[in-house]
Amino acid sequence: MAPTLGSSLEAQGLADEQRGLLDLIDKLQFAQLDNVKLPQIVVVGDQSAGKSSVLEALSGTPFPRDAGACTRFATEIRLRRAKETNLKVSIIPDKNRPYNEQARLLQFGGDVGIDTPFDALMREATELIAPRSIPGRFAARDILVVEKMGPEMPMLSLVDLPGLVRVANRDQSEADIQTIEMLSDRYMKSSRTIILAVIGGNNDYVQAPILKKARHFDPSGSRTIGVLTKPDMTEGIGLEDKFIELVANKDRENNFKLGWYILLNPGPGEYWSSAEDRSRREADFFTKGKWAALPPHMWGIEALRQKLSSQLQRHVGKHVKSLRRQIQQALEQCEADLKAMGSGKDTIEEMRFEMGELFSASGNLVTPAVNGNYKNPVGESFFARKSSPKGTPPQKLRARVREESERFSRLFRQHGSKVNFSASSGSGMNLPAAGVVDDQSKKEFAQREVEPLLRQIRGNELPLDSNPRAPYILFQDFSRNWPILA
Repeated sequence: MAPTLGSSLEAQGLADEQRGLLDLIDKLQFAQLDNVKLPQIVVVGDQSAGKSSVLEALSGTPFPRDAGACTRFATEIRLRRAKETNLKVSIIPDKNRPYNEQARLLQFGGDVGIDTPFDALMREATELIAPRSIPGRFAARDILVVEKMGPEMPMLSLVDLPGLVRVANRDQSEADIQTIEMLSDRYMKSSRTIILAVIGGNNDYVQAPILKKARHFDPSGSRTIGVLTKPDMTEGIGLEDKFIELVANKDRENNFKLGWYILLNPGPGEYWSSAEDRSRREADFFTKGKWAALPPHMWGIEALRQKLSSQLQRHVGKHVKSLRRQIQQALEQCEADLKAMGSGKDTIEEMRFEMGELFSASGNLVTPAVNGNYKNPVGESFFARKSSPKGTPPQKLRARVREESERFSRLFRQHGSKVNFSASSGSGMNLPAAGVVDDQSKKEFAQREVEPLLRQIRGNELPLDSNPRAPYILFQDFSRNWPILA
């Protein structure tokens, strides 16, 4: 049946509503609101699972695939329907970066054209966000944004994460592996995230860590979509029947309520010239052999596009009310915090007056703290009136100084001297102080220490005179503990 004007207008209205919802999520993504998890689709899988091929098929844009081009941070791919085709790249910097670094990353980007190929922009962005020369390059929380518009594009947004790595290698250390795990966990654990779990048919899926993660974060399988790539390689490893059971949702452990989809990937060095070429090759493969048992809505890039686009729209619509409520609460809290900070000071004179008021108020607290009268200014309760079981509070500065002075005196008396002289009591017994080592009388000290020193530092003084520097030399030697105590 030919489409009517009414049905076309209705479809256009739905498309506009879908675009509005996705654009809203994009703006919230840029704002990086604390504790506000956004509804989104996250692409996760092993590094060799074929994620790049999936993204390329969805967007029609070839992503770098060589060994050195592995994703080191989250990449958001925004696909929007428009009359003209356009591709641009930008960066959403992590708000915890220094402002100068944020400004530098915000300046990056632009439209992809003949003079600025996509591959070159991707590599430049990678070196800006996570250069190889610095450690922890997989820990960056910046987001690379790839936005493509065109008449054939679905209304879709995806977040691609670094591929999971099983064993440390030349490009990823053990620390990098842990960082990638933490990054993927941070996205996957949110109940507002749809997990697009990508596995390759070149390895037994029992070993795929993404399926284990999906079961952990989504035990009911209600927000996970499975994608199998490289189905043509399953027969070579003798697991074709096992994989067909998996995508048919007959595997109890990996039963995903949102279903499984299968994509055929170009082989190494193979080039598919167009979307029509891909569709022809996929239809040729999936309508023959054992894969022909699967219904057409489970295989091919068009089926996956439609599923992701419609599922994301439903998912965003499901969470938009709670999202709006959470953002409103965050906005009210922010406004309350701003109000508590007082009115803004826009001019130099206002700032100087405010600083003067602050200094004056500070002086009204510091002066009684130093003097020790602890009198609170009118309307203030800076100085506590009751004793504290935790000791003298830091506000009572004079009392704290007295306590520290007494503690220092005790410490100095106990450990400040290198030698101690024993005292004679009335009973004639020598009673050394507790803890004193090497007690001796002044006479013994003079014979052992002073007289040898006087002989060894004699100069051109008269025979019965001593070197006037002797006291200073003795003092330096016997006060060596003082700097440590001070």
